[in-house]
Amino acid sequence: MKSQYYIKVNQLLNGIKAPVLIIDPDAMVVEKANKTAIAQLGEALVGNPLQVMPVNGSFILAAGSNGKKSHIDFKSSRVHIHRKVYLLAIGQPVARQAALRLQLQHLEKERNLQEMKANFISMTSHEFRTPLTAIASAIDLVEGRMQREGAIDDFYRRNIAKISHEVFNLNTMLDEILTLSKIVSNNYEINKMPVDVRKMVDFLKHQYFTDRRDDRKLEVKISGTPRKVIVDKDQLSKILVNLIGNAFKYSDKKNPVLRLRYHKRKCEIRVADHGIGIPEKDIPNLFNSFYRGSNVDGREGTGLGLSIVKTFVEMNGGKITVDSEENKGTTFSITFRYEDE
Repeated sequence: MKSQYYIKVNQLLNGIKAPVLIIDPDAMVVEKANKTAIAQLGEALVGNPLQVMPVNGSFILAAGSNGKKSHIDFKSSRVHIHRKVYLLAIGQPVARQAALRLQLQHLEKERNLQEMKANFISMTSHEFRTPLTAIASAIDLVEGRMQREGAIDDFYRRNIAKISHEVFNLNTMLDEILTLSKIVSNNYEINKMPVDVRKMVDFLKHQYFTDRRDDRKLEVKISGTPRKVIVDKDQLSKILVNLIGNAFKYSDKKNPVLRLRYHKRKCEIRVADHGIGIPEKDIPNLFNSFYRGSNVDGREGTGLGLSIVKTFVEMNGGKITVDSEENKGTTFSITFRYEDE
């Protein structure tokens, strides 16, 4: 701001009792503030960018004077000073409506942060997936060639299997993080349709839970007359894979059992194991993101799976409960309504 205009502007500002700011609209930097504004907002305000972006020409700043915290509601308009456009913002103490707008500002800021985090997580997950796919492909090629040439033995089989297992775990973790990111950012589309749960359980059993090294298998018990439920097929698949996978992971000897019960008005799916169980103190937090039971020791996991499961169950109008006793086992029960209910 030119010096000859500086004096005039300074006199004008200090003649106004309300807090006044002059802002460069390009950089959103406070060029000048009157005495009232400086007294309430501090000298550090001048020469620095605003901490909030104006919405429809309005913004709210936190103030503090005489040890008391308050907020000032500013309304700005464009003015010309020496052929340059500035924002002239005049403030007043926050009223009820302005307080609500302050809350909206905070919510908008939080939403923007959530979107930034979701975009970062999505980008990072995709970037990690590319080298993991390359590693998995390379391992398959190496194993295939060694088998053809008769060069593979137990040592190589064991370590190749270990690499493949860890790559699978990393891919699973990335899937969970990406799924949670979509849920948090409200960016997960749901596509409900009639689904035959019995057929899905049979497919998942043979696709993911057969030919295990420990020779255990999933026992499936069905009662009642089969009927279709209205759910998102992909989400139901993720729910079942997670619960069945946990049943194997947190037990060692006996087979996990999936009971599919067709009641009169709802379909009930119960997944039970005879494993380590869940301590009673952990159950209230069990469905929180990144929470893991206090007795899982070194068993792999991210603490995201059950949070995603609960969200998917509720998105499809279902309910989920857990019954567990430490060192005896755990049973998860989920229910869904039929398509014609």
